[in-house]
Amino acid sequence: MRIPDDFLHYLSAHEDCSERLLFRAKDISAEELDVSIDAEAKRIRKMVRQVQTEVHRMEAFVRLRPLGPCVLYGYLKPRHRIGEIICDFFARRNPQTIVVLGNGHESWISFNYGGEILRKRGAKMAETLEQLKSSFNCSEEGRDVKDIWQAYYDSQYSPCHKSAKSSHKRMPRRDQKAAGLRMVQNKSIVTLDDF
Repeated sequence: MRIPDDFLHYLSAHEDCSERLLFRAKDISAEELDVSIDAEAKRIRKMVRQVQTEVHRMEAFVRLRPLGPCVLYGYLKPRHRIGEIICDFFARRNPQTIVVLGNGHESWISFNYGGEILRKRGAKMAETLEQLKSSFNCSEEGRDVKDIWQAYYDSQYSPCHKSAKSSHKRMPRRDQKAAGLRMVQNKSIVTLDDF
């Protein structure tokens, strides 16, 4: 996997990135970073890849739920500082819709208006959603649809699958929790009728 040209963006999002390391990385090009055998360059390369991996997983596994016709929200508790990146990703995919991602400590809000992303950071996600509910007079609709989708997601996991080991390697338990996923465990065959 090649290091992207905007690797500083990913590096700055890493939980262990210091200002000193970021300052040093500004003098290195992506091409140099890709081939360098210097210990610090290897560390930067590893940190960039860790952030890229978490971004990729969260984009794939975060589930959004509707809150009225104009708001989508989902649970996200990342290890790195990628909340804004993920929120912007979903805002670009859902134009003219407010996207809220967060957890019990913080939230990120993004809105794609004519190709421009408007952002805001909020407090706890519950508080942010309450403010949006009162501002837009919306309620949590589509509860039945959410339950059907959750049953579908749950039915996709089975420890008997040949690829279960590979699946766990790609989406470890800590990342399942970070994306707010609830996997059904220890069931040999799960069907939608079980829910």
